[in-house]
Amino acid sequence: MVPALKKMLAPSLCLLVSVALLWQQTLLNDRHLAILESLPYLLGGLSLLMALLANHIRELSTTVITLMSFWLIKTFLQAPLSTEPAGQIFQLISLVHPLLLGFLLWLPETGWRHRTGLIGLLIAPTLVLFSALLFKLSPTWFSAISIELFANSLYGLTISAIAGWLYIAVAAAGLALLLGKGSNMESSLVGCSLFGMITFGWFGVQNISMIMFSGVTLLLVLNQLGNLLLLSYRDELTQIPNRRALHKAAKALGSNYSLVMVDIDHFKKINDTHGHDLGDQVLKLVASHLRRVRSGGKVFRYGGEEFCILFRGRSADEITEDLEQLRKSIAEYDMVLRDSHSRPKRSQQGVRKRGATRRKGNIRVTVSMGLADSRQTPSGVFESVMKAADNALYGAKRNGRNRLIVA
Repeated sequence: MVPALKKMLAPSLCLLVSVALLWQQTLLNDRHLAILESLPYLLGGLSLLMALLANHIRELSTTVITLMSFWLIKTFLQAPLSTEPAGQIFQLISLVHPLLLGFLLWLPETGWRHRTGLIGLLIAPTLVLFSALLFKLSPTWFSAISIELFANSLYGLTISAIAGWLYIAVAAAGLALLLGKGSNMESSLVGCSLFGMITFGWFGVQNISMIMFSGVTLLLVLNQLGNLLLLSYRDELTQIPNRRALHKAAKALGSNYSLVMVDIDHFKKINDTHGHDLGDQVLKLVASHLRRVRSGGKVFRYGGEEFCILFRGRSADEITEDLEQLRKSIAEYDMVLRDSHSRPKRSQQGVRKRGATRRKGNIRVTVSMGLADSRQTPSGVFESVMKAADNALYGAKRNGRNRLIVA
């Protein structure tokens, strides 16, 4: 729950700033308005560049959809909605926009160079070109099929009921994914849904489109910056903080802490026997066990098969029992290794077929641990404590492995 709330911080902040700016827009002069009109394109261009460099198809597609929606609004919806084709285009955009966002919730992250990624990227421009062709051939084609579809508005707003509920459904689905293991991408799609619903729901408000789309493109940039920061401080395989994060955390430590170095026993043999793919599974399984450590320990991947656990404000005596229980739980756990080549490509299929992929066998692994207390280490500086923990770890290795030694 807490990680999901953190991921909703950026959308909430951008939405709050946009609504406040919309409310106090009388304070804006012509120069401010000119900047706001260009801001969605500037921020959107930056978001496009970041998504291209990161090879993230969903961020790239979301930005393309956002920029195209804003361009359509500025190009075709500056006339009263009671006139045609402005009214038709408004209803069409407000219907297609949430549908495309919902499609991106389902789209797997394959990278924009992949065939599936290219389909996701091209779907919005294709729809626009196809609709433009139909409008040119038959200007009233959409009004003929939308009289009943858009007859009812959502609680008196400008937006139709069906479009409004589509936005609500996409936002709800995105929030549900965030409560699971959602990423900043789900956060962006929730924000895009809310921004889109407000824009089309209160479309008659002056300057609403450029203020709201400035806010949503800012959100896309902030979330991608967050992704880059996350990559810098998180291990991609195990999804726990990495060595860089450990050294950053060390700068904020006081004088009372304990440090544990953990190493998987005979890991090279595991790799040689079962292959690197299954070795990666072992790393992830051990990391998931280490994350359950008690006494407030924070786990980091130090490198290779080596991990580090940091206990702020804890002495070695206070955490020894918990570490012994953790070591035993890993040693007694039957790790089911599966053939990664037989796993479904899509995560949704993986959930449905959990347990159905071919087993490569069960193995048990053990870990060795070295524990050092900052108050028992000469000088007490972080590097010295880490060296003491590392020496204790190698002592555990020399004395038969699968044990904890205190420096």
